[in-house]
Amino acid sequence: MLLYIQEQSSRKLHIERVGKIFIVMKTLILFVAFMLLSTNLWSQNTSIVPYSKEYYLDKSKRQNKTGWFLFGTGIVLSTIGIIGFSNSDFLESNSDTDLYGFLILGGAISGLSSIPVFIGSANNARFAARLTFNSQSNQFQRQNLIVQNCHPVLGIKIEF
Repeated sequence: MLLYIQEQSSRKLHIERVGKIFIVMKTLILFVAFMLLSTNLWSQNTSIVPYSKEYYLDKSKRQNKTGWFLFGTGIVLSTIGIIGFSNSDFLESNSDTDLYGFLILGGAISGLSSIPVFIGSANNARFAARLTFNSQSNQFQRQNLIVQNCHPVLGIKIEF
């Protein structure tokens, strides 16, 4: 009986030691993971590089072309769908009628999806057309010499 009690007590001690080591290891792993993640967060670049006006103007032009493409595609698809739907026989061919109905629906979706693209294009063009403060160089002749002066200029740049 005494041997059984000693064996149980040694198991309890062993389990307690393993449990304490497990808790220490878990805490150590969590601490190391937290430190690695926090160093990545602190080392990120927080400075925002503004894009140039040419970037916004090009983006506006691309969005404008995309908007007109979507709008034109919507008009063409809807027109084909309406003409085909009006010429199809409703009693004989349901598949043709369904096809023309889907063309009308696709044209409407394409035409409506061009609206946000046009709005984005206008916003980018407006952002590019903000006021600028530059220096402009002027050349003029004074006493047989060509002189170049720089003057500060406040301007607005709008391109279509």
